[in-house]
Amino acid sequence: MRRSVQDTRVPEEGGRARYLWPLLAVFAVAVPTVLLVVERRSANLHWVWVALIVLASLAGYAVAVEKIIQERLAESRRRTRMLVWLAATVLYLGLAVTLFQFRPEPALARMTGDLDVAVAGFAAADEKQDEQELRDFATDLAVAAKSQLPSSTGVGNYVAKTGLPLTELNGSDDSELERKTATFADKTDAEIVVGGLARTEPNGPQTHLWPAVYINSDQVTNLPELTGWYVGERMILTSGWTKLRDKKEQLRKELTQQVGALAEFLDATDAWRAGNPAKARQILDGLLDPQRHHLNSFVPSDLVLLFHGAVAEQQAVAATGSSRAKFLETARKDYNRIMAESPTSRPGPRAKARARAALSLQANAYRRAIDPTKLCQPGTVRAADLAQVSLSLKALADDSDLTDLGRLKAVANRAQVEYCRISAGLVTDDGTVDKAVKKLSDAQGVTGVGELRAFTESIAANLAHRAGNIPDAITRIRDAIAHGEDPFQRARWHGWLALWSLELCDMSTESTAHQEALAQFAAANRQHGANPDARTKYEKKIRTEYEKSHAKALISAQKRCPKR
Repeated sequence: MRRSVQDTRVPEEGGRARYLWPLLAVFAVAVPTVLLVVERRSANLHWVWVALIVLASLAGYAVAVEKIIQERLAESRRRTRMLVWLAATVLYLGLAVTLFQFRPEPALARMTGDLDVAVAGFAAADEKQDEQELRDFATDLAVAAKSQLPSSTGVGNYVAKTGLPLTELNGSDDSELERKTATFADKTDAEIVVGGLARTEPNGPQTHLWPAVYINSDQVTNLPELTGWYVGERMILTSGWTKLRDKKEQLRKELTQQVGALAEFLDATDAWRAGNPAKARQILDGLLDPQRHHLNSFVPSDLVLLFHGAVAEQQAVAATGSSRAKFLETARKDYNRIMAESPTSRPGPRAKARARAALSLQANAYRRAIDPTKLCQPGTVRAADLAQVSLSLKALADDSDLTDLGRLKAVANRAQVEYCRISAGLVTDDGTVDKAVKKLSDAQGVTGVGELRAFTESIAANLAHRAGNIPDAITRIRDAIAHGEDPFQRARWHGWLALWSLELCDMSTESTAHQEALAQFAAANRQHGANPDARTKYEKKIRTEYEKSHAKALISAQKRCPKR
């Protein structure tokens, strides 16, 4: 009789358990899912509300499990009930952890100004910092920036919303900071991100602040090596945060002065991008004035020197003779000054500035080694200098202190140097240019790589044309046009397409490419506005030379090509 009772109990528990697990699964999935739905709607729930919802859901879940056990397993063994509780707990926690991996990030407002600055806040470099004081300080900075920067420049206060690991500015590996800041800048449309570090003396009352700025790749499309974080000059609060509450007005005044220097720097970058290097250089000269050095905490000297060198290089492109040599020497001194002042032993943003200067220095050495009017013809270049530049760029392409975009710039620049060496008869084609094209084509996930790819494709096109493979040259220059944005460069590439099409007697392609070249030249001229600087004159000179070459080639093709 006992045996028959035991035989009938086991199936009964199995039958009850059959309904138990689906019910537990429904409860376990429903609670975290509801939480995620609520958070997706608001996208910015405070952690306190999240904790309260989790606790409430856990309590409800525990009551539901207890109710199910009482109704379904009241007569079961204690061990069975304990196993059900354990399984239900593991199920709930496992699903909650899994679902929370997909929690949405806090919503970030997108700025809409012509040039936007995002204030990310200051991180505590030690345990003595008051987080609220740091947030207040960053908020005061945002207020000062709004009053000082032009109305066309948007200022966003993202303090405590970014989640950026700003402590990496302290000199440790900042790869995660670079990656997250690039994502943050993309979401907010910020060209400049302002942040920093704060540290109090171990045995003193002073608090030291290190402002830092991040330059987005969109702001330096032609010089991707300048992308990244730069740490500015130290600011000292003599009494720390203790007496700062009584000096708010003085602090705001000081911040306004500091932001004023940042505003000037932004004006310089805008002038540089608009093709007005003379104006940009005038502003940057003022920022480098030793008498106002104390006002430039938010404009790191490394950054100013890099741009000052870049502006001089831009002026050198349009200059000739002694003027060109003078501009290139100015840029070389700027880059060498960064190399001398930036540390070599500490990793982080300061070391990155040094690596960026090294990359710019190689581009400068390339320009000094060639005669721009001879187009790397045999006997017109400094062979030893070009060989050294090529080796240095090869090393920089693997330099971890450079950003991904900076390393790709080294790859593209080396392709240019190798093409020059081939044209000058110094070396034969060893595939370096083709490898550069492939590497840049494979790096489509890197922001800003499009222009570099277009530039390298144009080099490969010229190399193919030099080898007599005109169809391949045309294919490659079409690829360059497809990825390039700069009107002046596109004008030259369409011009080459027109001239090369004439060599194949393809009059239809020639006509379309020629008209597009003229349109792109006009667009480049409009881009500079009424600015009559040397760059504009240089571009007009290139257009005139192209029109003469095209007219001559067209007459030759009309005589040579069969009539249709």
